[in-house]
Amino acid sequence: MTRQETEILFKTHYAEMYRLAMSLLYDEDESKDVVSDIFASLLGGGLAIRCDNARGFLLTCVRNGCINVIRHKQMRERFKKLYTTRGEPLDCGPDDSLMLAELRDYIDNHLSSLARRIFIMRYLQDMTCQQVADAVGVSRVTVHHHLSQSLEKINAYFNNTNQ
Repeated sequence: MTRQETEILFKTHYAEMYRLAMSLLYDEDESKDVVSDIFASLLGGGLAIRCDNARGFLLTCVRNGCINVIRHKQMRERFKKLYTTRGEPLDCGPDDSLMLAELRDYIDNHLSSLARRIFIMRYLQDMTCQQVADAVGVSRVTVHHHLSQSLEKINAYFNNTNQ
């Protein structure tokens, strides 16, 4: 998709996409991030769109992006509960304490320093992807790439160890 075609889609559908994201997330920054990420993927070639139903496709992308944000928020809350920098985690049962130790170990020993830094800034310090990108000096796409890879690795590790 060309830059000009993407601009036309942006001008035509941005407001509706943003309203949908706001109705699901209730957060301006996260809503803007979701919609911006969709257009970044279009420009970067990560998404292919059929022009016969661009509106439906874009709104579905927004919905799916919001669902991912909500899932990540839930995961972030669990990580916050489990992952503390000092002492014992708050409100943890025995299984959570074991998971905390494994999580700390995995993050410290299996993620690259950049991925670990991005992960902690995004999920434990509640920074937006753009804030993380600015702080680390990389693009927002790079932040998303490292986050998705880190989450895949963590999920795969915990799914394999819990079977």
